[in-house]
Amino acid sequence: MSKLDPDVVIDLTSAKKATIPTIAPGLLLALSDGLVLALVGWTLNHFLGADALTEPLEAAAWQRSLVTGLMLVPLVKSVFGIYTLGRFDYMERTRRTFQAAFLCCAVLAVPFIVMEGFRSFFVEALSIALLGFAVTYVADLLLIQGLLSSALDWRTPVVIVGAGPQGAAIAEKLQRLPWLGMRPVGFVDDDDSLWQTRVAGLPVMGPVELLAKSPAVAGQATAAIVADMSRHGSDLTGLVRTLPFRQVYCVLGEGNVSAVDATYHNLHGSLALRVSVRPPTGYLRIRRAMDIVLSSILLVLVAPLMLGLAVAIKLDSPGPVMFRQKRWAGGKQTFDLLKFRSMHVDAEEQLQQLLENDPIAREEYMTYHKLTVDPRITPLGRFLRKTSLDELPQLWNILMGDMSLIGPRAYMPKELPEVGESAAVIGSVRPGLTGYWQVSGRHRTTFQERVAMDVFYVRNCGLLFDFFILCKTAVMVLKGDGS
Repeated sequence: MSKLDPDVVIDLTSAKKATIPTIAPGLLLALSDGLVLALVGWTLNHFLGADALTEPLEAAAWQRSLVTGLMLVPLVKSVFGIYTLGRFDYMERTRRTFQAAFLCCAVLAVPFIVMEGFRSFFVEALSIALLGFAVTYVADLLLIQGLLSSALDWRTPVVIVGAGPQGAAIAEKLQRLPWLGMRPVGFVDDDDSLWQTRVAGLPVMGPVELLAKSPAVAGQATAAIVADMSRHGSDLTGLVRTLPFRQVYCVLGEGNVSAVDATYHNLHGSLALRVSVRPPTGYLRIRRAMDIVLSSILLVLVAPLMLGLAVAIKLDSPGPVMFRQKRWAGGKQTFDLLKFRSMHVDAEEQLQQLLENDPIAREEYMTYHKLTVDPRITPLGRFLRKTSLDELPQLWNILMGDMSLIGPRAYMPKELPEVGESAAVIGSVRPGLTGYWQVSGRHRTTFQERVAMDVFYVRNCGLLFDFFILCKTAVMVLKGDGS
């Protein structure tokens, strides 16, 4: 058999599940919202509305407010495409839902101002609509990330064009995050040294032209992802046309494109992507003021807890209570990052011995810069890391201006060569106690994925994005999903 024989590079005998039609996710979301809003309406009407009101006129007015508020929710959400795009990231879902709720407020604010006799009606309708947005948002996330993400039928099978580092990172991301709605089945790549090998646990089936020549191979997927556009240059259009799929996704870059505010424009037949480059000066001033206020309040509130943890650390193992480590602060600046000590005092010596004697641990550490089972951590330290309590002293770093509540990871100076050119972007803002990568996989992400997420955060930072990260952080802390 030749290298190009599809039977050599991929098992074509396994049964392939039929995917749910493209319209199904959006239809399920709409039906879910309808059911949730019906329950909300019944509950409000039972406890606050017509069943509780004895005056007929008041009951009729309440019914109008209830119907108006509930109907606005699916109507405005459909305007922002929340039902038609069933497979976008929950950050994008959050942004669109927030915009829909804001538009709803604006729509009801105008008649509230000019129609004095109907102000109570608009206040009630707006309150009900905002409640509906909040409840359906939670229901949407539960549906997408719970029910649908666990059903392989719903996920679109995709083949990834390019088995290089960027293609491997995309495959790992799609396998780790099923709610993205895509299931990678394999790679195609013109590099013949990769054929009949596996990347990210998936087979490299052969060259790109194999998709057009072998219907059996192409039939394994219904869409393609071009992982690295820079490799194809001016031939990208020709490549897309040769792929036997109706949908082709071209990845613009791992974190280096400001995607949150990107929009498409038709320049008289030429498709252009408009990327917003926003000056962060005003936003950074607001964020610094919030850092000072919030870190001061939190330090006062958690002071008794920190004192108790200090005593427990002292009793648990010999050594200092605090752990100080040099971290990079942009340019040539560094600062001492504070943590409660969670490791034995000879942790570095233990790490070197472990990496020298255990090749599996060495490979894991080189990839993730972390160890799943780390013998250097003390018994109390495991609890501190699981609950993220070891990071409480960093509130002092935030108050002193070394860090921010939210920002990129605080990298060690020795990691800068691996960060590469992205350091210029990441170093433009203060590192954060929490950030986008911490709430997007944390220890399950590779080092380069963390760098890409940090670049993405810096290029898209804003108050809404920060609020989203804070909410996700709170959920992760309550779940005990620490490092």
